[in-house]
Amino acid sequence: MIVVQRKFKVIKAKTTKDLCLQVNEIIQREYKDSDGFIFQSSGRWQCLGRPFVEDKQWFQALVFLQEEAN
Repeated sequence: MIVVQRKFKVIKAKTTKDLCLQVNEIIQREYKDSDGFIFQSSGRWQCLGRPFVEDKQWFQALVFLQEEAN
């Protein structure tokens, strides 16, 4: 299995508390099918680096990683 980056996202917030809430919501999101059953996603969101501040705005980069068969 190889890990492939599928998506990239940058979260922006005014405070570190807001940034933490947004990032945790994305990382811990439950995936449900059309019948409402929770299923294991084939990939996951992961933080890339550490949060940083620029012009009084906090940023955190996230990537969606997915495993693929060779």
